[in-house]
Amino acid sequence: MKISLQAKIGMLMTLAILIISATGYLSFRSLSSIVSSIQVKSKPDMRLLIIRELTSDLEKAENSVRMFIHTRNQKDIRPYYSTIALFDSKIERLHDASLNDTVLLNQIDTIRSLMEENIVNWNLMLTLYHNDSVDNYIRKLSARMAVAASNDKDNEGSILRRVFGKKTESTLDQNKIIQDLNLIEKQDSIKNTRLLAAEAHLASTGNEIRERFYMLIAKMEDEVNNSLKSNAKAADQLALNTYRWLAGFTFLGSLLVIVVLIIVARYVHKTRDYQKALIRSKEETEKLAQMREQFMANMSHEIRTPVNAIYGFSEQLLYRSFDDKNRQILQIIKSSSDHLVKLVNDILDFSKLQAGKIVLEPVHFEIKRAFEEVQLLFENRSIEKNTRLYYNITESTPPVLYGDSYRLKQILFNLVGNSVKFTAEGEIFFSADIARKSADRFNLILKVSDTGIGIKEDMHNKVFEDFTQEENDTSKKYGGTGLGLSIVKKLVELHGGNISLESKKNKGTHITCILPYAKGNAKQLPALIPSLRIPDQFKKLKILIVDDEAYNRLLFKTILDRWKVQYDEAGDGQAAIELVTTNRYDMVFMDLRMPRLDGLKSTVFIRQELKRSEAELPVIGISATHTAEDIQKYRKVGMNTFLAKPFTEKMLFDIMLSLVKEDYKEPALPEVQVLPENDPEIDLTGLYHLANHDKPFVHVMLVQFIESTEKGLMEILESVEKGEVTKAADTAHKISAPCIHIGAKVLYSYLKSIEKFNNQQNGPDELKKLSMESKKEFDMLKNILQAHLLKMSEQ
Repeated sequence: MKISLQAKIGMLMTLAILIISATGYLSFRSLSSIVSSIQVKSKPDMRLLIIRELTSDLEKAENSVRMFIHTRNQKDIRPYYSTIALFDSKIERLHDASLNDTVLLNQIDTIRSLMEENIVNWNLMLTLYHNDSVDNYIRKLSARMAVAASNDKDNEGSILRRVFGKKTESTLDQNKIIQDLNLIEKQDSIKNTRLLAAEAHLASTGNEIRERFYMLIAKMEDEVNNSLKSNAKAADQLALNTYRWLAGFTFLGSLLVIVVLIIVARYVHKTRDYQKALIRSKEETEKLAQMREQFMANMSHEIRTPVNAIYGFSEQLLYRSFDDKNRQILQIIKSSSDHLVKLVNDILDFSKLQAGKIVLEPVHFEIKRAFEEVQLLFENRSIEKNTRLYYNITESTPPVLYGDSYRLKQILFNLVGNSVKFTAEGEIFFSADIARKSADRFNLILKVSDTGIGIKEDMHNKVFEDFTQEENDTSKKYGGTGLGLSIVKKLVELHGGNISLESKKNKGTHITCILPYAKGNAKQLPALIPSLRIPDQFKKLKILIVDDEAYNRLLFKTILDRWKVQYDEAGDGQAAIELVTTNRYDMVFMDLRMPRLDGLKSTVFIRQELKRSEAELPVIGISATHTAEDIQKYRKVGMNTFLAKPFTEKMLFDIMLSLVKEDYKEPALPEVQVLPENDPEIDLTGLYHLANHDKPFVHVMLVQFIESTEKGLMEILESVEKGEVTKAADTAHKISAPCIHIGAKVLYSYLKSIEKFNNQQNGPDELKKLSMESKKEFDMLKNILQAHLLKMSEQ
């Protein structure tokens, strides 16, 4: 599996982000550890501080005691009391700070005991030095001496003289004093001895405490130094690891960046190559599109040229008198050419739809006339396949619509044509209804239903695809290009509508199209010329026919000869210019694609070099391609209008009529004989429409219908009498088709029943009854038709 470039870059970028994130995380951890070790180094050991404080406090307390002993000043003893008051709390702090050091805890207990012993000694010394027996004795002696002095006024000496005077009358008891003094001296000696012992003990204890403190301090300093060395070593190792990580990640990151840059550079290089390739591809695509359009135009021209000849000449031959067999052959040729034209149009329309070159051209039109044309087009084929083809337009549907009637008929032609193609011995029904949006706008609902072969459910969506048919052999068996439904879908979408399909295999198909339309105006209906009555102005014209195909020129000449119009012909543009230079013409029919000099260049030469204006010499372009862009291009070079191939006689008539300068009064429409309202058995509208309201032709057709049907019914009766069921069915099939042209639905149904008669399910009496009913129905129709023929003769 090939990994795309975007995926590769994405994975590399993700890996780079992961590496950067890991680098940041590990660096953060390492730096945090280093900072922590630095913080540890910057903070002194609490235990060492406390021990130093205790040592300082011990010296302070001892100095305070000694100072007080010498000065007996209370201020000097106060530091002692304040210091020893904090000993316990500091010892506890030291104890708490040393919980993880068992050796130190034992030392702390020893220190605690020694300090307590020291404090006891200090308190003993203070107690000894606070003994006031000597002072009290001296004060008492002084008092006694003062009393003695009061008795001896002449005694003005010192206290010693007063104490130790030799006057008998005032002398104190010397022995008593000596005894007291001896006692005091003895007590003082004892006190001094005790003081000396306390001081010696205190000094010994203090030395021991100090030694222990110094030992602890040295030990703790060694521990702190070792810890600092260990932390420093760990920090150095951590820093080294951090450097390695950073170096490794930096290398990997740089490598990834280089790889990404290389990939991006290659991508940019390839992108430029792709862009150049795309530009070349675009140019080639545009060139291919132009070549395709050119090819389609050439093919259109090449294909439509012989098709136009077949189509036009078969139409012209039908104006001549032939026997039934030859006329039937001509009709087959005409029908085949119609089919060929439809196939060509399908391909060309598909190409235009794909290129978005078809634009809707809305006009006011009668929907009933459009439906009639569809029915008439497929009527013969449906009759041949024993299929009933009929339509219905609801009363709510406006009779005149505003929209593109040509595209609407094209949709119906494809849908009804498909139904006729795939339905045998069944029914085809198409209808129109509306879903109103407003007073003038609505959705036109077209429905086409048949009882044909149907479509499998898994193919419902696929049949709307280009060149798609349900089965591979469908085109071989039924014909067609597989473009019909595709074109219908595109045309419906071009309208802004939608299409839906319901079908079951061997059950039939139901298609619904919803198209937005507007209500039309009957006053704006295009003028119809049901019968080509050539005006006298045409006989005064002189026309130049310019076409490289002899078939096309012959078709023009055939029509113009019958119209008694003068003309000249040229095989290319150069010959046409020579004729225009030396002759006067009223209009020129100019083929667009010709050798030597084509129609566009010839028209430009006529307009610019020969100075013939559009009003002076109308030029009508002839081509098989006629998109809106093409017509606009034709107009730019000076062509007045455009005639599409293949064309009908009426199309040529309309073009010439639009360019005639003189006033032309449109001939009155021939009065179409409508049957009395109480004779609903037949409807001659379709026949008149088929005959282009040519009354002699209708007369001949009705006479022929009466004769052939009467003869056929007699043959059916004879076959029934002889028990020849197959022969009767064949005759019924042959004479049933003309019934559709005159709207004889009842007679048609009787004949179809005879055609499909099953002798095994129904007896001969039933067949005889159908034959008699058919004869009876025909006799009634014959009277109605003969009355109609009589009225036609009287007009």
